[in-house]
Amino acid sequence: MFIAKQHTHFFLRASIAILLVGALFKTMHWSGASVLLLTGGIGIAIFYSLRFLQKNPKSFLDYTKLFLLLSFLLHYTFRVFHLAYGYLFTMGTQLGLLLFLIAYVREVLYPKENTLEVEGTQASKTVNRKGVSTLLYGLSAIGIIVGALLKILHWEFYFITGNMLLFVGLLAAAIAVLFPSQER
Repeated sequence: MFIAKQHTHFFLRASIAILLVGALFKTMHWSGASVLLLTGGIGIAIFYSLRFLQKNPKSFLDYTKLFLLLSFLLHYTFRVFHLAYGYLFTMGTQLGLLLFLIAYVREVLYPKENTLEVEGTQASKTVNRKGVSTLLYGLSAIGIIVGALLKILHWEFYFITGNMLLFVGLLAAAIAVLFPSQER
């Protein structure tokens, strides 16, 4: 049975909401947090995978997002249930995060749609400034959300900690606010 794109997006957003409520429960030390986090994570894995299959054409960034998501959720599942060989998924998540950041920076700074070859004009400066602004906002969102999640779950990936990602995310947000993409 094929699910319509609108339904896939709705269930994906609902799964993300369940995951966020689970993070709230975990932060407040309320019962049911693990069930909500696991349910939301499984829903995200299923509906993001369906969304990925429905999307055409797919870019390298799309593949890295899917790899990062699935490796992170497998890592989380192995950790929650204390299964053997969970460290493999930790390494996979670290590799996925690195690939995702490389693909994200490449996609934002060098998008295929903005192939303006006009050097030195106001249009090319606006595209570059907008790309940097988009990159800063994206890094701030990624840093704050993933940093908060790592901090809530008390996870570390070698030198990558929740505090470090929160610092990077908040710093990127501050820089993005100071240097907007358009002059007013």
